[in-house]
Amino acid sequence: MKYLAFDIEAANGYMLSSVCSVGVVIADEHFNVLSRENIWINPRTKYNLNGTRANVGIDLHLDKKLLASSPDFKHVYPRLKALLTDPQYIVLGHAVDSDVRMLNKACERYRLPCIEFKFVCSQLLYRLYKGESEVKGLSKIADEIGFTFCQHNSEEDAYASLLTLKYLVEQSGLDLNGLVEKYKVRWGTNVNFELTRSVSLEGQTSRKNVTQQAIEHIKRFVANVRRKDNAYGNKAFCLARSLELSQSDELWQVLTEIVEHGGRYTAKLFKGNYYVRVKQPTQQDEMREKRVAELQEQGLIKVICVNDVLEDNV
Repeated sequence: MKYLAFDIEAANGYMLSSVCSVGVVIADEHFNVLSRENIWINPRTKYNLNGTRANVGIDLHLDKKLLASSPDFKHVYPRLKALLTDPQYIVLGHAVDSDVRMLNKACERYRLPCIEFKFVCSQLLYRLYKGESEVKGLSKIADEIGFTFCQHNSEEDAYASLLTLKYLVEQSGLDLNGLVEKYKVRWGTNVNFELTRSVSLEGQTSRKNVTQQAIEHIKRFVANVRRKDNAYGNKAFCLARSLELSQSDELWQVLTEIVEHGGRYTAKLFKGNYYVRVKQPTQQDEMREKRVAELQEQGLIKVICVNDVLEDNV
């Protein structure tokens, strides 16, 4: 068994497909590093190192002359696929969902098949081990457990992810499988461009059943709403969890407006074009709101409120 930690950076935060570097660090089962490298890629796009927020000034430590002479994504694709799908490696990353999305967008941009693999998130495991509600970035974890690295350099971030897992294994006395079992962590997967996130299922069984029942009820309801026009152009709307579970008149009004104007309901955030926020979010909305903020920052979803839908202001 070997570990493969990876991290991806994009040259333009508004264009997830603009992958410009992939950091890969491989270690043996005792976390001895066997190799580490930064695979440079010509993103063939304009650079925007502010991400999707003005004046952030993210330093990706890029040498633009080096990138200009580097191969584009389609030429490094075979090697990336071979690495990420090699059965000898356990693949991990920190906040790895974002990396997988960038990988998928780059594959779609160059009309390449999906790279299908499974992975685990060091950020999630660290939060669960610490018993905290908030996830932490690599820089905060580095401060807490005592290592230094060059943040936003893909190779360095991948190495920091590996060090985070090494710390968890050493401090807990459990191997990775033991940590996964203890915290009931579901492995993440990427299949046919469908990302299944690595999450903890602990304590979620009953809530999951309640949520699934509500979603099925919603699907039955919208199936009977007739479309009047195509103002929303088949765009997908995801709802605040508290609204989704409310089974209220307001919920049915919102769904009716969406479907009548050519929109559709989705229970999956990553499939949504719009997120419908309630006026006063509750604890039920907490986790979804955090994920929405990440997607909004990446330009992947637009946040609207219930009144926007009811008053046709979308």
